Amino acid sequence: MKIHCRRFIAPLALLLSLTTIASTFADGTASCDAQQGMTFVCGPRNPEDLVALPDTPWVIVSGMSGEGFSGHLYLLDPGTGAYQDLFPGSAPARQWDEALYGSCPGLLDIDNFSAHGLAIRPLGDGLHQLYVTSHGAREAVELFTVDARGDTPGVTWVGCVPMPKYASINSVAPLPDGGFITTRIFGEGPEASGDVFAGEITGYLYEWHPGGSVTALAGTDLSGPNGIETTADGNTVYVASWGSSGVHRYVRRADGSFQHNGVAPTKFRVDNVRWSDDGSLLAAGHRLSAAQDCGEQLCLDEWEVAEIDTQSLTARTLAVKKPVSGFTGATVAVRAGGALWLGTFHGDRLARLPD
Repeated sequence: MKIHCRRFIAPLALLLSLTTIASTFADGTASCDAQQGMTFVCGPRNPEDLVALPDTPWVIVSGMSGEGFSGHLYLLDPGTGAYQDLFPGSAPARQWDEALYGSCPGLLDIDNFSAHGLAIRPLGDGLHQLYVTSHGAREAVELFTVDARGDTPGVTWVGCVPMPKYASINSVAPLPDGGFITTRIFGEGPEASGDVFAGEITGYLYEWHPGGSVTALAGTDLSGPNGIETTADGNTVYVASWGSSGVHRYVRRADGSFQHNGVAPTKFRVDNVRWSDDGSLLAAGHRLSAAQDCGEQLCLDEWEVAEIDTQSLTARTLAVKKPVSGFTGATVAVRAGGALWLGTFHGDRLARLPD
């Protein structure tokens, strides 16, 4: 489905369940030269999310599918700007752990795979668990093991957790037991969503633990729940609300449920959030244009990166930029290699900003 009107169809950074992106990538006519103080690494397609691989110099990048191509996971060296295809690559490794992921209906279809939101959980001794919200042949959180013990990390697909009917998930955050919390940004079918552009409630959070089922978390209804991060103990959750422009905090009660515990308002619609080493959150997102048909997935005037103080719940602007060819608008920001690295929901490049 080709998206033009911002009023009726949400961007794939928000929604991307079973739709495809109209691929309008740079093909030699769009320059990879620096613009607006940004330099670019051209090549990765629709690099919507980024996550730093702990205790390594590497960054893992998601690649959403588009018209005529399936999704990928990329491996970025932020020190040099070099990247490579991490998955599927030339020989995709798949070792299904059926005992742990018994609800998974089968092997990941690498020809109909769209890698969207990312999360990482260290397992020790150079091993990590990678979570990927995925669309395409199925709506699921796909699980990988990352082996960072060698010179270059490698990944192996190990299973999936399929989502309930009509779910449209976006981002994911790890829990200490190997479970996760994911954002259901929109409902479909009989659970049709409200108007995210008007700030109406559209979705909520799901939680999953090994051996259990995917469960909706009561009291987490939001407008366009998008990016998500958890504290190490899994008891505090920060969720970006794209529809209402802010980052919401939830704390876990003694009975396991979550209670709303404040919001950091922003001047832009927040897409993804990422931890910084100092305990703050980096938030990236969009300022919408009044245009109704700009020929892009989403009509943006500007995009912004801000730093969220998780104690005071205040936001400090770090950068505001205009969309450029090949980089429609930032969806995520991570600190790596002495710079801010940025991804986008629609484009053929990563952006780098001095930090």
